[in-house]
Amino acid sequence: MQTRLSPSIFDENVAWDAEPKENAYASRLSPFDVLMLLDERPGYPMCFFVETHLSGDLSLQRLRTAIEDAAQRHPRLRSCAQYSTHGWQWSLSNQTPQIVQLEHTPNKESEAIAFRPFNIRQEPGIRFVVIPESKQQWSIILQVHHSVCDGLGALDFLGDIWSLYHGSQPSDFQTHSRTNNIQTHSENDGHQNIKGDHQHTRETIAFATFRPSRITSSNSAKNIPHGRKPFQSFTLPATTVKSLRKRASQSGATTNDIIVAASFLAIHKWNSRQGKAGKRIRITMPVNLRPPRERQPASNQIGYAFLDRRPGQLRDPPEVIKSIAEASRWIQHSGAAGMFLVVLGAFLKCTWLLRLITQIPTCFSTAVVSNLGNIQSRMRAKVPKVDGCDQPGGLSITNVSAVPPVRPGTALSMCITAYGGQLTVTTMTDSSQLTPSDSVELTDLLQSQIEHLVL
Repeated sequence: MQTRLSPSIFDENVAWDAEPKENAYASRLSPFDVLMLLDERPGYPMCFFVETHLSGDLSLQRLRTAIEDAAQRHPRLRSCAQYSTHGWQWSLSNQTPQIVQLEHTPNKESEAIAFRPFNIRQEPGIRFVVIPESKQQWSIILQVHHSVCDGLGALDFLGDIWSLYHGSQPSDFQTHSRTNNIQTHSENDGHQNIKGDHQHTRETIAFATFRPSRITSSNSAKNIPHGRKPFQSFTLPATTVKSLRKRASQSGATTNDIIVAASFLAIHKWNSRQGKAGKRIRITMPVNLRPPRERQPASNQIGYAFLDRRPGQLRDPPEVIKSIAEASRWIQHSGAAGMFLVVLGAFLKCTWLLRLITQIPTCFSTAVVSNLGNIQSRMRAKVPKVDGCDQPGGLSITNVSAVPPVRPGTALSMCITAYGGQLTVTTMTDSSQLTPSDSVELTDLLQSQIEHLVL
């Protein structure tokens, strides 16, 4: 979506030294929060989406009350970002989360307004868009500015909403005692691993010298109808999911490893079709840095890991899966994703430098692949289940999907979600780089690659 963010945080007339409002809640933005804020620009609002599919008689007033009550437990979700001499801070707003209801009939103008970017300096960075799909079939889309929280934080929030909608009290927050915050903890872990071997150093050098390529348009002229949402999804058949898990077990990998491998292969095949088979590919993977079973108010608690592949490394699919599985295990045990925050924190000491880096017109990553895992165990909603689906207040949640934002140069983002025995993959593309038909064809190619790998 190319809607102009007004005012932009880069507009010259914005007072960067404005003091934050005095109120009961003020929290400094983390280095990751600031990165998401500075990476925003016209056409790239740095928003992610979580879509909940529902069936049943939805009460909008009951939903609104549940959203407003749940937001009281998550201060960031009702805060604005303001800058002072002390840096960026969250400041509580008296605004309640926006709820936009679209008509059953598609309307391009109203949808553009509904999914417009946030002015995070003047309004909280969350919005709900309610779309009636058919009789007693609904889609509720949570749009979140990524500086506010990550996908797992958003799922905690949604779990609270559906608990309250049902009439239950949300699960208590559980914070395990830690001597240091995530960034310091990750830094210590990273230093210990560097002492044990030099793989961190090798990976850093490899990262710095690797030049990933953009996904380019096929210039297809097919007439693709306008979609109501800025993303699209496909749910794998149960037989494919079963085969996927079997293949993962046989390969000593995970289902995520195979889907990441399929992503590499799909992009490589796309490049080959454009006569650009020599392009290098980098996939960015968000990594959860929360301790197991911890539950906190919504925030960003993730780092990034990067997987780089040259065309010659993508000739043998079983070897691709094996290499991805080995890399994933190393990422989990090495603290590599936490080291990303350490480096980011160092850059943040020179905010102008970080701002400059985000504006460089180069491709830092070809695609982003996220995995939110089992949605129900992430939400922890206190509601009954029927046939594996959550049933809040007479409704049935039939599926949940999500997708991270795209940024300049990174034309494809995708997310894997598991819900009620279903496995769904959602994609979003940069409309300034890829046409609607490109988006459809690339998503179809990804699905076919996943199905091909499990045969």
